[in-house]
Amino acid sequence: MEELLQLDTQAALLAARKKIVGPMLAPGPVIAHSTENVLLAIYGVGRSLSAEVLIDAEPHVFKNKHTQAISGRSTSYTLDRITPPCIYLKKHENPETLCLGQILP
Repeated sequence: MEELLQLDTQAALLAARKKIVGPMLAPGPVIAHSTENVLLAIYGVGRSLSAEVLIDAEPHVFKNKHTQAISGRSTSYTLDRITPPCIYLKKHENPETLCLGQILP
């Protein structure tokens, strides 16, 4: 059952990436032609939420109850909270809110 949920989540993330940044032509990191950070997906149940975000065109994953990203290289952003459809980040005490549905320019 858990494996099916994981596969469903991966399919949903792939669909969200294609919608926002276009199809991936080759395996590897998603590349966006934008300097803006973008919220790609929020997934999970209850208080166990995760968010996938493009920070400086590189994918990062944040989990509720963890201030630092659990994947990705940037350590300058910390997670304040995930409240669907938005996440609240901080960079050097400057707040940034990212919400689902924001379109890249």
